[in-house]
Amino acid sequence: MSEPTAGRILIVDDDAALLEALPRALKLRLDGLQIDISDNAADALVRIRETDYDAVVSDIKMPGLDGLEVLREIKKLRPKTPTVLITGHGEHDLAVQALRGGAYDFVQKPIDRDYFVASLERAIELRRLERRVDEQRLALERHARVLEHVDDGIFLIDDGGVVQHWNPAAAAVTGIGSEDALGRRIDDVLTGWTAVAELVPIAANPDPGDPASKTLPLELDGKELWLSISGVRFVDGIVYAFRNVTEQRALDELKGEFVATVSHELRTPLAAIYGSAQTLRREDVTLDHETRRRLLEVITAESERLTLLANTLASGRLRLDHKSVDVAALAGGVVDEVRAAFAEREDITIEVAGTNGIGEIVADGDRLRQILINLLDNAVKYSPDGGRVRLELETRANGIRFAVSDDGIGIAVAEQQQIFGKFYRVDPTLSRGVRGTGLGLYICRELARRMQGHVWVESREGEGSTFYVDLPVVRPVEQGERAAVIS
Repeated sequence: MSEPTAGRILIVDDDAALLEALPRALKLRLDGLQIDISDNAADALVRIRETDYDAVVSDIKMPGLDGLEVLREIKKLRPKTPTVLITGHGEHDLAVQALRGGAYDFVQKPIDRDYFVASLERAIELRRLERRVDEQRLALERHARVLEHVDDGIFLIDDGGVVQHWNPAAAAVTGIGSEDALGRRIDDVLTGWTAVAELVPIAANPDPGDPASKTLPLELDGKELWLSISGVRFVDGIVYAFRNVTEQRALDELKGEFVATVSHELRTPLAAIYGSAQTLRREDVTLDHETRRRLLEVITAESERLTLLANTLASGRLRLDHKSVDVAALAGGVVDEVRAAFAEREDITIEVAGTNGIGEIVADGDRLRQILINLLDNAVKYSPDGGRVRLELETRANGIRFAVSDDGIGIAVAEQQQIFGKFYRVDPTLSRGVRGTGLGLYICRELARRMQGHVWVESREGEGSTFYVDLPVVRPVEQGERAAVIS
């Protein structure tokens, strides 16, 4: 007995004896085959419309619609369904018409069962393979649609080096559209590819343990792009994924410049303090009262400058002391302090709202104050044209939300995640006269995280920003947690 044949077919014939004998014979030869029967064309077409058969077997001559007409209708309803037509002896012309019309095969009466079974098996296998191809095509289309929406640039080249896929992110980073990339060799699409191709790490499988991406420069139309890129090999080629890190690399260079600037800023007050102290210690020089007072003022002023710089850099250890905090009182005090600090800004209104009945939270009051002052300070500084700065408190289901909003310059969408990193500044060129180290928001985020809260921003460029801080109302405070450290 042959191996089970999974599949479902329809036999159409107006001969009742054949409809009884043929299924019985097929089931003896093809285990597992499901067989439906129909004795007229109209009923058969209804069944074909409702069921995607693996094959259809039809007599070429029937009353009403004949087999050729049935074949034409099948091609309209199910163009991929193989159709085997049964012809009478001497009906060669009809058989030729059937094959021209798209029939998979024809079988003459009296039916040669071996030939018929073999033909039917081939037809079922063909349909099975076509379905598998369709499923794979749909899967590829789904994957392609996913790749269309990922942030990383993705391109696929075959073994001949020809680009077979080029997603929108790849187009956005390189400035080369898919219409200019697909079907071309990658070294013709990316003019600097030859110089870096051998340096790109290629994994045999998409495994997290495989080598990480590598940052490489790519010359493209006279400009240099720095790409973080890696590849994965598959049967017919390589898939590459990359991110544009040109700005990040430039930012790293700026960080180096910042360290050099800080070193200079440290040397200056230290030199002033050292010089003044050494002068005061000299026994061979008599200093009058005014000179001594001036030297001491230099030491005091420069020491305060060093303290401010040290606090800004957040170097060293910062311990959190959790206790009950009167949120309304703290918010009011913070706003008063910021108003005093920016008293000369008559174009800015600083206000607080939502303090009535707001209650208490368990947190480090000094660090919460630092968060709010940082946010309010930024809101004022990044509102060069004036406007309103507002601190609003809101009781939430499991905590309290602080919202600091302004009418300032806003933040581009692409920068809204980067601003919480160390040393990142929205206005690095000082084009709007806004100075700072770029550490404030990083410190805010870390302090909030240590208090089991989080910080995020909503902003539209040119329309202002709102920074949110969510903190829990009450939570258990472990002894070890009181010594939480940010390093």
